[in-house]
Amino acid sequence: MEKIIGVTKARDEFRRIVDGVQYQGDKYVIQRHGKPAVAVVPIQVYENWKQQRYRLFELIGEVQAANPDADPEEVMQDVLAAQQAVRQQRD
Repeated sequence: MEKIIGVTKARDEFRRIVDGVQYQGDKYVIQRHGKPAVAVVPIQVYENWKQQRYRLFELIGEVQAANPDADPEEVMQDVLAAQQAVRQQRD
């Protein structure tokens, strides 16, 4: 469950927030001046995000290497379009 709280409340309840994230899988969006500033998520979510990001950049490199004469901007657009298509299939 994602919870939205202000930075002052987050500071006051930091230990409880960490416990909720670590043991219950809670997710927090911490706002500053009414705007999202940071997210606190379980470490597994963060590690998964890093792994997906790393793989995306690997794929971009592979596509660029396989198409050395292609416009890098077009390659990036193609990769991002393919990424979106995969995400839509999962949802």
